[in-house]
Amino acid sequence: MDLNTLLFGGLSILSLAIFFYLGRFRASSRQTNREDRIDWSSRSFSLWKVFLYCLIAAVGVAVLAALG
Repeated sequence: MDLNTLLFGGLSILSLAIFFYLGRFRASSRQTNREDRIDWSSRSFSLWKVFLYCLIAAVGVAVLAALG
């Protein structure tokens, strides 16, 4: 193993340890019970629009790759 593997492996293990340590804590009721919460039950995008936007983006990338 080289130094690069050890460095980024150690960084990923440290990041996971911090993530799981901080994951134990819960938000307070003042943070969770608010008046201006986002309504997640209504969709602002339909699946059809998301598919159409992805298709347009893929065609745009393909056109740019063909020109360059």
